[in-house]
Amino acid sequence: MTQPDGVFEPRRPAWVATAVYFVTTATLMWPMALGQFLVNPMSDQYSAGYSFRHFGAEMFRSTGSIPQWNPYLFGGMPYIGAMHGDIFYPTAWLRWILPTDIGMTLGFAVHILLAGILAYAFLRALDLSWTGAVVGGLAYQMTGILTSLVNPGHDGKLFVSALAPLAFLALLRAIRDRRPSWYGLFAIVVGLGLLSPHYQLTYYLLVAAGLWALYLVFLDPDRPRDVHWVKPLAAGLGAVGLGIAISALQALPFLEYIQYSPRGAGGPSLGWQYSTAFSLPPEELMSTILPQFNGIIESYWGRNFFKLHSEFLGALVVALAIFAWTDQQRRTLLLALAAIGGLFLLISLGGHTPFYRLWYEVMPMMKKVRAPGMAFYLVAFVVAVWAGIGVDRLLSGGVSRRLMMVVLGVLTAFAVLGALGGLQPLAVVLAEPQQGQTVAANAGALQAGAIRLLVGLLAGGAVFWLITISKLRGAGAAAALIIVIGADMWSVDREFFRFSPPAAELYAADDVV
Repeated sequence: MTQPDGVFEPRRPAWVATAVYFVTTATLMWPMALGQFLVNPMSDQYSAGYSFRHFGAEMFRSTGSIPQWNPYLFGGMPYIGAMHGDIFYPTAWLRWILPTDIGMTLGFAVHILLAGILAYAFLRALDLSWTGAVVGGLAYQMTGILTSLVNPGHDGKLFVSALAPLAFLALLRAIRDRRPSWYGLFAIVVGLGLLSPHYQLTYYLLVAAGLWALYLVFLDPDRPRDVHWVKPLAAGLGAVGLGIAISALQALPFLEYIQYSPRGAGGPSLGWQYSTAFSLPPEELMSTILPQFNGIIESYWGRNFFKLHSEFLGALVVALAIFAWTDQQRRTLLLALAAIGGLFLLISLGGHTPFYRLWYEVMPMMKKVRAPGMAFYLVAFVVAVWAGIGVDRLLSGGVSRRLMMVVLGVLTAFAVLGALGGLQPLAVVLAEPQQGQTVAANAGALQAGAIRLLVGLLAGGAVFWLITISKLRGAGAAAALIIVIGADMWSVDREFFRFSPPAAELYAADDVV
């Protein structure tokens, strides 16, 4: 693939990209430097997650080993078997040497940083320009379904989401570049995903990685022509098996325990209604552009019981993703990614489409999990890759002024409609009757969110236009794109970073204790 002519390439591209992602992470995580604890009192991390991890850390410090039993829950529960958090994942090591709250907060920060770095590395391997790769990595690092996971405290989901680009990169290097050692790295990613320990998100990642491997073996225009398909696919399956073996120290106790858990036979955590709970309602796809449409956190009025995260993609990122489709050289890649993204969009919609009944009946273990909406992280990854390609099309002059005006015009019209209060009646129609008061209370936030969207589109549209007419080029174009995309994403992401006082204050003993 050829890169755009005259684009900016810093002397140390990887280090400069890392600096960009470090700064964006710091803009969201800076209260950590003041000793604050990234935990929302509405989340499971506050009520249970901290205590699980603190117990494990204290026991390890006092005994030098990981506890297998927690006597303080009910009449006692298996500690490893019942999977009390990231027991064997590397973030647990932080809590062995740091206070539990600092270790937990640092774990979130490190993985937000990693998400950007690994997405950048994958995009560079696809032969994107530095600017395209950095912006694509930024789009993934700050996408709502990843970054907003800090609010409910879903660290396992965040860990797997951050590692996803590395799985795609490892297979790309192993199959296209014929580097066998990268199968080993893929096995490590699989093992870490299972030790996160978020089996459901890792399951989705394995399906996506399988589709990606099939593309690399059979459809990739740059695939080796002298290698039989059996060898790379067998090596990939072997890597999956090795990854599963790595996770066995967590998986085997869990398999022994599961028959006694709520997901065991006859337990309450089974059935179609359970498995489709927390699907992504189709109308909430509007929140990928305007999160305030369905309300954020306390203002949420959608069909799910509650919602502490967001599927926010960003209007400018979506515009860049559309621009990618002008790249005829990468059409096969774009279509392959579209197949992966389309599959996981259908999965995330869950029980709202007939497709999920087929997925539920055919795919192993899908009757034991719920919340299919979490599969949307793979949709966000695909959109981020497209956005990186779209940046290269913009820099190379491959995006026509007409296409740009149409895409930005539609998005701007949507923003103007919301800013004038025109989206509020639609929200009233779509909401359940019992949510009437919440919808009405959200009207101001919806209007303010639409104004934010409009400002972002005007700023981003100006940058796109200046690049198109060659008034903004090189380092200036790269900096402008990073700033407008980063600022647009940050303006929404910041709503989900709710810090609390240090654990010593938050959980301090009172008169009752």
